[in-house]
Amino acid sequence: MNCFKNKNKVEVLMTPLVYTETDTTRMIEKYNKFWFLCCCPDFWVNKVDFSDTFTKLYRPAMMAIHVIMVIFCFSCTLSLWTQKNLSESQQSDRLAYGASAPIITIFYHFVILCYKDDVRKVLYKLVVVLKVDHNDKQAEREMMEQSRLHNGLFFSSCVCNMVFVGLYNCYLAVTTDATFITCISAWPDIEERSLPAGLTRVVVYFVWFAHVVRNMGVFLIIHTVLLCLTQQYKNLQSYFEDLNKIFDETKLSQEEKELKYEVKFKRGIEQHALTLWCVDETQRVFKITFSSHVLLWCGLLISILPDVMNNDDHTLKMLVSNAPRVAAALVGLGYFMWPAGDMSVEASNLPQAMYGSGWQCCYHRSSRQEAGRVSHDASTETDRNESFRPSYILLRNLRGDCQDVIFPFLSILLK
Repeated sequence: MNCFKNKNKVEVLMTPLVYTETDTTRMIEKYNKFWFLCCCPDFWVNKVDFSDTFTKLYRPAMMAIHVIMVIFCFSCTLSLWTQKNLSESQQSDRLAYGASAPIITIFYHFVILCYKDDVRKVLYKLVVVLKVDHNDKQAEREMMEQSRLHNGLFFSSCVCNMVFVGLYNCYLAVTTDATFITCISAWPDIEERSLPAGLTRVVVYFVWFAHVVRNMGVFLIIHTVLLCLTQQYKNLQSYFEDLNKIFDETKLSQEEKELKYEVKFKRGIEQHALTLWCVDETQRVFKITFSSHVLLWCGLLISILPDVMNNDDHTLKMLVSNAPRVAAALVGLGYFMWPAGDMSVEASNLPQAMYGSGWQCCYHRSSRQEAGRVSHDASTETDRNESFRPSYILLRNLRGDCQDVIFPFLSILLK
């Protein structure tokens, strides 16, 4: 797919880019506001829809927020050596936060910021360029419903986890005279009860909350790209299936129908090629993040096991303290795997849609015989009808193309 590489970048425009608005573009523009607030600016081709005064003030503040989050992550990791005399539950929390905070900040947030231009280009191709010729409204509605469902599950599980941890530890601090310990930092010591120590713990909790919310924006970017890829494969299926309608037109002669079909079919192949380019770019851009994602959330589940297995008192208290983290870990894994699995299914259905696009109705210039031989004998390329050369190449490579859409780590997990 080298023909699509090394093209001019799709830049963020100072004036709005003119394109046909769809439900998907409106959804992306709403998400773009959330991404901007999460310190992920300029992931869409148009400027974020905030006032100029706010954007001018907030953009410089992003650097300060990045510095605060780096200090927070460093403090969480340093607590592995500074904090002693912790309970088993606190040790599990310290290990989970101390390992996950720097991974999320570096391999999620900072990595995706490095690929900002590439992500913006892929999103623009999927949402605008590939929808010029055909946009299946049913596939678009299904994509938006999936987005609302997945985001609702993931965001609610993360926020509920944060709120429950805060309320639970606040309850312990009030009823048992314990210190307010949520996310364990390098300082203060868990037994220190001075006023600065107490205020620091409250500040750490809200910084931790902001850290989680800010990284939700990164997750949303990746999830949106995966959903748009799934929608595009559905869109391609309906495009090729609709080609059969050409032969139902009564005002065209058979030869005109065949010529129109060939033009449309070739255009569909170009769209398929561009879709595969988007898949390749998605794999390249998110490769580090996907690998980190599996290690992170599986590691989080493993870190919870010692607290559960070593606790002889299997009470409701123990369940309440661990259930939010388990739910967040499982939903976090599924948040990327759900759309990736759907994409693999839709990509596997695309060859059937292409093959049933209506070539069997072509016979005026022996096209039907040529296309039929292509599907049964892909080893011979000589003496083909040049107008159907794209379909020959396509049918020969359909199986390989569909395998390309499964990301490396998911192909291992789903075997």
